[in-house]
Amino acid sequence: MKVKALTEHVCYCCGGIIKKGEDCIAFLVSPENPERAEFDVIYTCLKCSLEESCQIKVRKRTRY
Repeated sequence: MKVKALTEHVCYCCGGIIKKGEDCIAFLVSPENPERAEFDVIYTCLKCSLEESCQIKVRKRTRY
């Protein structure tokens, strides 16, 4: 879903900084540590969200 960053985040795909107030894409994904959380949130910048390689990377992470 497209959201405005409330704090600074690191883009999951390119590693760039998403600054507070910038538009970005947020994904709810399966947690890396299921004992600690029900889900994780990963953020991508708008530029990366359009790239096929990033879409594949995110898709792999969203599989439960």
